[in-house]
Amino acid sequence: MLKLEPPQQPKGRTFAVAILFESALGFVGLAFAWWQGIRVYLRLEFTFEATSRGILACLPMLVLLGIATTVSWAPLLRLRQQVESLVREMFADSHWLELALVSLAAGVGEEVLFRGALQPWIANLVNPMFALCAVSLLFGLAHALSAAYLVAATLIGFYLGWLAMEYDDLVAPIVAHALYDFVALVVIQRKVRLD
Repeated sequence: MLKLEPPQQPKGRTFAVAILFESALGFVGLAFAWWQGIRVYLRLEFTFEATSRGILACLPMLVLLGIATTVSWAPLLRLRQQVESLVREMFADSHWLELALVSLAAGVGEEVLFRGALQPWIANLVNPMFALCAVSLLFGLAHALSAAYLVAATLIGFYLGWLAMEYDDLVAPIVAHALYDFVALVVIQRKVRLD
C-alpha cells in the first residue's frame, strides 16, 4: 500500500531560510540602532578577551543543557520532544557546517537586535535593569514554542543580556549564543538520527 506523506521543504531551502531569517534580525537591529543613534559597532570589537569570555559564558548554559536532557520532569520532557521534533523537521540531514552557519547567524542576528539595539534603547528610556528584564522577556517570547521554552529562553536572554551589560560588549554574548546553539543542534541532531 502506498503511504502518502506531506511534502517536505527541500533541505537547502530550509537552510537558506534559516540563514536569511537570522541574518535579517541583525540587519533590523543595526537599522534600528542607527535610527536611534545607538553605536552598536563600538561594542563589536572581537578581542581575545571578549571571545574567551563568550566561550566561558557558554559553559554554564551547556551544563544546564546536559541536565535538561537527562531530567525526567514532565515540562522538560515535553520541551525536549518539541525541540527534537523541530530539529528533525528542519535540520535532521544538515551537515555540521550548515549547523555552524545557522548558529553563527542566530548568535550575531539575535544578539545585535536584542542586546545591541533594543536593550540599550530601553535602558536610555527607562533604566538598565528594566531594559534587561524587558528584553529578556521579549527574547523569551520570540522563542516561545511552549511555556517551558518561554521560561528557558527568557532566562538565557537574561544571562546574555547581563553579560552584554556587565562588560559593555556584544562579542561575548554572540560567541556564547552561537556556540551554545551549535552544540545543542549537534547533540539534538545526533539523538534524532539515532531514534
